[in-house]
Amino acid sequence: MSIMPPARVRNAASLLLGLGLLFLVGCAGSPRPAYEAPAQAYPPLFADCRGEPGPTPTVVLEAGAFGTSADWDRVLGDLSRGGRACAYDRAGLGRSPPSAGGVDVISRAQELGRVIDQIGETRPVILVGHSNGALYIQAFARLYPTRVAGLVYVNGVGVDDLRYPLLMGELAQERKLSRLAAGLGEAHLAGLVADTLSEPGLSPEAAAHKRAALVCVPCLETARDEDVQIVAGLHAVAALPDDVRQIPTVTIVGAEEPPDWREPHDWAQAEEAPALRADVHWILYAQGASHVSPLARDRAYVDAAVDWLRSPYRAAP
Repeated sequence: MSIMPPARVRNAASLLLGLGLLFLVGCAGSPRPAYEAPAQAYPPLFADCRGEPGPTPTVVLEAGAFGTSADWDRVLGDLSRGGRACAYDRAGLGRSPPSAGGVDVISRAQELGRVIDQIGETRPVILVGHSNGALYIQAFARLYPTRVAGLVYVNGVGVDDLRYPLLMGELAQERKLSRLAAGLGEAHLAGLVADTLSEPGLSPEAAAHKRAALVCVPCLETARDEDVQIVAGLHAVAALPDDVRQIPTVTIVGAEEPPDWREPHDWAQAEEAPALRADVHWILYAQGASHVSPLARDRAYVDAAVDWLRSPYRAAP
């Protein structure tokens, strides 16, 4: 889940207005660091793993802003039929305890590495990131490219947004929404935040998990703090080595209203760019999809992307 609106900007004003009304009603090219194994200072995080390990790489799913593993409930069910798939709650969100790690993008990418170790994966994994979660997996791939078998960006935020002032303005708008959501929680109106940000299509258990994360004031504050770090994170990730061309990459570009693809669209060009830089890539245009519908109603796009990345690893008939 992310509070980034569908097709980026179109619903930002309405979401901001909705949360605002609820409030009124209620009240340096740095070198790549060496990978570090988990330390005792980092407690285990909640991870939902389904499916059996097999010849295909394990899939690890990264949620967007204000998101948890519950966002991937339906996708996990689909992907687990073809191998092992895991989603997790970042530290301080959902069912995961806070940790000594930071909430900036590079720290979250390093945390992802610790989660991969925690679930016992030693082989390269396929990473799927939605919205802001795409930036976390992009950072991880640049930090530790040998640990990645494939990348899927779902309506993703990434370093290419830096080239488009309109998109940077949308990210600034999202920071305002994040602060507002946390402020509502601190004002004892977290239930209104949960009503606004809850997603349709989840199973009852996943919906309860999601709601619990959205009525948890410390969770809302952590989600706000990490979202505030996104713009600085874009610059930090852009400064990392970009030698990931060898990683097969899929981008899913969703739009509620089919755009005229003959005309340039900033958001679409930014979302396509990571795939176009990869030697092996696939771009899926999810026409009619909203920003979050690929997690539920339109999850066939995610299923197809992962199936394509898994296919070279399957044993021949």
